[in-house]
Amino acid sequence: MERIEQLSKENGLKCLADGDEWMVAEDIPNIDFFFCQIWLRAFVNNMEDSCGRNYSKILGHFKGRDMSFYYGKQSCLDFTLNLVNKMDADPGYGEKINSEIVRHSDALEASGKKIPADLKPLSDAQLWLLLKDHLEVHSSLYEWGWLPNATDMFYPEFTELLKRYLRTKANGEDEVNTLFVALTTPSDRSEEAEQHERFLSIAIEIENNAFHKQLFLHQPADVIEAEMRGKAGDMLLAYYGEYSPISALWVGEKAPVRHYIGELSDYLKSGKSPSEELEGIENDLKVKALEKADLEAKIGMDGKFKRLFHVFGQFMLTKLYRRYRQLRAVYRLRAVFKEIAKRKGITLDQARTMLPKEYEALLTGSFDLEKLSSRSEFVLYSEKGRDMLVTGDDAALLASTAVVQVDGNISELHGQCACLGKATGRVKIVLSPADLPKMQQGDILVAIATNPDVVPAMKKAGAIVTEQGGVTSHAAIVSRELGVPCVIGTKIATKVLKDGDLVEVDAVKGIVRKLEG
Repeated sequence: MERIEQLSKENGLKCLADGDEWMVAEDIPNIDFFFCQIWLRAFVNNMEDSCGRNYSKILGHFKGRDMSFYYGKQSCLDFTLNLVNKMDADPGYGEKINSEIVRHSDALEASGKKIPADLKPLSDAQLWLLLKDHLEVHSSLYEWGWLPNATDMFYPEFTELLKRYLRTKANGEDEVNTLFVALTTPSDRSEEAEQHERFLSIAIEIENNAFHKQLFLHQPADVIEAEMRGKAGDMLLAYYGEYSPISALWVGEKAPVRHYIGELSDYLKSGKSPSEELEGIENDLKVKALEKADLEAKIGMDGKFKRLFHVFGQFMLTKLYRRYRQLRAVYRLRAVFKEIAKRKGITLDQARTMLPKEYEALLTGSFDLEKLSSRSEFVLYSEKGRDMLVTGDDAALLASTAVVQVDGNISELHGQCACLGKATGRVKIVLSPADLPKMQQGDILVAIATNPDVVPAMKKAGAIVTEQGGVTSHAAIVSRELGVPCVIGTKIATKVLKDGDLVEVDAVKGIVRKLEG
């Protein structure tokens, strides 16, 4: 388009009008611009430091707190192929990715802990230094932290590399998928699993105290909160301190302690035995490890592919390791935005919707706050060394070139098998915790992607279907730990399915079919 070519020339951009068609990367509800710009810029500027290549261009379209971002199709494929080829040539590189994710995630959490509880004594310049440190450390994390996603999320090249190998060992694609799930399932606990084990430990402590057990079985959450004492109370408060920031995600609010009291109460009333469940989890890990070793021996897996399958499984763990530490660090940063908003007389959303150079100008020099008034809907476009933030008609034009129209009459969806199994049930679209009450046992949970805040709904699901995410996605990881059939990467599930639709999910084949009735 003429206007897009003009914008490209005006801003010294090479890739905006390069003919590489846009593709949807992710649609993310309820997120803030400050966080998003970190990785949007990292994708086109910093990835070459970890894998030798950047994405050529990226476009983020922001509407309030919702955003969608887009890659160039060819650029995204080239990035993925480069990355998977590097791991194929050297499985040790995949192992390095995992170790670097842990190292940089720990650095980000340490950065967040530097933020003091009382910000009032700090000068504006000192607030800027806190933001600057976060931006630098978080950008460094994305140089490595994004690589597991990139291997499989948009083009399933890592999965296909491993499946091509399995096709030389298996009889038919169903057996390939069965082997693939078994051999890529990690033998260690994820952050999500460790959180659940902490939950079960608290439930065990409550069961062992007759007074506390009667409280949780017969009293409302406010009474339980007032009466909690002793070891169980201390364990609950420690659990709340560690995991409540996770429930807040990027811009939400922490679930109150009564939320966790309610979860414990519901669990104990269900009649389940927390000690038996905890023992079962530990035994299941041992069984899966033995089964994996037996399968590797049975098919005669060579050393290179043993390492590659292990790398894949570890990607599932380091993805959540990164996410939990990101969420804690981002939560601690909220106080800085609140302090900025208070000092400068702007809204909290406006305090989250600025470029790094604007924060620096606001806090160490001067900045025209009127610029923030047009940022309810805008586009950030970036390529190496350059970017532009556009509003108004130009933003609408750029966004329109990236949006893909979907045929709502499609009756069969295809994705990747994340966890084996089949199920039939009624669709429930789950986009946020506000949708949790509509989930009933056995419903088919359909989401853009899942996050830790919707795990209670995942536990009820007969099957899980997502639009986004490779086999290292949150839905894939948690569905395997729960044993729930899961199809991921359908791209359009929430756009063609609606609450109440009857569907059949065949996760073995990666197919979701709409049924009559």
